[in-house]
Parts: sequence; C-alpha cells; structure tokens
Amino acid sequence: MDKVEKGLNFNNRRLIVIIFVFILLFWGPIEPFGLVIRIAYVILLPILLWYFLKHFGQNWDGGKLANDRLTRGIIGIIAGVLFVGAYFYATSKYHTECTQEIQTRDGIECVGDYVPVKGPDHVNAIFLVALGITATWYSIFRRNED
Repeated sequence: MDKVEKGLNFNNRRLIVIIFVFILLFWGPIEPFGLVIRIAYVILLPILLWYFLKHFGQNWDGGKLANDRLTRGIIGIIAGVLFVGAYFYATSKYHTECTQEIQTRDGIECVGDYVPVKGPDHVNAIFLVALGITATWYSIFRRNED
C-alpha cells in the first residue's frame, strides 16, 4: 500500500523560508543594530521558521494536490506583485539614475550620485514584466513529480 503524503511538504517549506529570507534582506532593519545582529537574525529566524513549519506543517491536513495548489498560489502571488511593481515603474513620474558610472571587471558600478530624473523607468518595468511572465509560467505549467 502506498504511503499517503500529508502535511506541508519539503518544497513548500523551502519556498516559504526563501521568501522570508528575501523579506528580511530587503526590508529588515539595519541601522540601530549593526551588521552582526543583522547576520544573526537573517540566519537564526529562517532556521526557526523552518523548524516551526516542519513541526506544525505535519498537522496540516493537506495532501499532494493541496501542496501543489499552495505552491502555485504562492508563485501566482509573487507574479502579481512583480506585475504591480512593473506598472508602478512604467507609470512613475520620476526615477533615479546615476550621474557617473565606471566599467569594472564584473560589470558597471555607480561612482557618482543618484539623482531624480523625470519620466518612468522603462528598463526596470520590462525586467519586472519578464520576471512576472516567468513566475506566471511556472505557476501554471504541468509538473511530473511522480
């Protein structure tokens, strides 16, 4: 007899923890605590979340289909956020640009100041649309995970 998968699966736990890490990196506090505290909470909080999801995720009454739908829902929400961000970039009245850039070994680096420039930022809008299309595609394509 086949073992029926119940609870939150490994892939969904990993996806939720990765999203949590990105949220901590982008919007976590820096100034009052310093770099040591930031590194500590960027490492410790995701580990605690992983064990929390592992422990309490076993109680969830979701099977393979529910886990697949949860993954698709999370990726769909990410795609929506990317499209909203692209809309904001494409319709903004101002964006920032660097006044002076230099070519380095691994790319271009800004050595000047960031100044406000009138008009939308089409490059970032196109980039976010491309990421949104990729996330949408990933959330709707058929997977063979048997």
